[in-house]
Amino acid sequence: MRSVAAYAVPALPAAIVVGFFVWFANWIPQTRWQPPQKLTISEAMTPTELATLGATLVRQRGCMTCHTIEPGAGIKGGGRGPNLADIAVRRAKGATGGPASLMEYLTQSLYEPSAYLVEGFSNIMPASTAAPAKLNYEEVVAVVNYLQSLGGRPSVKIGDIPRPAGIAAAAPAPLAASAADPKALFNSLGCAGCHSLEAGKKVLGPSLDAAGIRQAAAARKMSLEAFLGEAIVDPKAYESKEFPTGVMPQDFGTKLTAAQLVALIDYLTGRKP
Repeated sequence: MRSVAAYAVPALPAAIVVGFFVWFANWIPQTRWQPPQKLTISEAMTPTELATLGATLVRQRGCMTCHTIEPGAGIKGGGRGPNLADIAVRRAKGATGGPASLMEYLTQSLYEPSAYLVEGFSNIMPASTAAPAKLNYEEVVAVVNYLQSLGGRPSVKIGDIPRPAGIAAAAPAPLAASAADPKALFNSLGCAGCHSLEAGKKVLGPSLDAAGIRQAAAARKMSLEAFLGEAIVDPKAYESKEFPTGVMPQDFGTKLTAAQLVALIDYLTGRKP
């Protein structure tokens, strides 16, 4: 029989190599992912401190899905929404026919984003107190301060702007088109701001070409009508991992009549009414 040494000697180099890699793996600094922690905001915070928290909120809550901060790129920038760079300079006097100050303009933009639309942009932004941002009052104040800091100086303290309950709820905007004109209906709902009708062309949401819709419906083992109906009136039921979640408005089920919904489904599938 062979001695223990006869087996141990050939195995020694392998043990040394394994030991080295074990040591090396433990020597590398270890990191652990942590979900974003809830930010604590107090009335004692200064506008500058609130602006710092606001910068974090803007990135955590999905605002940068549509907006960009690109100095020197103008209002358009490269986003689906206006470029926020130097917004404090551009809106120092509020908006013509609307809020007369920067603070009032920014507050209205967060509570009632459809009240004033920058030319060239669709009405696709939900209120910041609704999904996906779901900002509470203190967080709104922090974001207002952060936006003020983009070209200006934060100046708002908690209590300086009205709370959401003090803002009259905006009535649903009347649809600009009827079921007889589904293309105009598609555009009036702001769908074109996030979806393309061309195959393979991705914007903020998935392309809505007829062939792609059929393929997506088949993948979910649903009829074309059921798939599109669910996607329009209950978009949270299924959200592709390829695209931002919680962005599509959740109120189409109450804004659309049955005839309008059917007409929109027919339009998207390429069928004539």
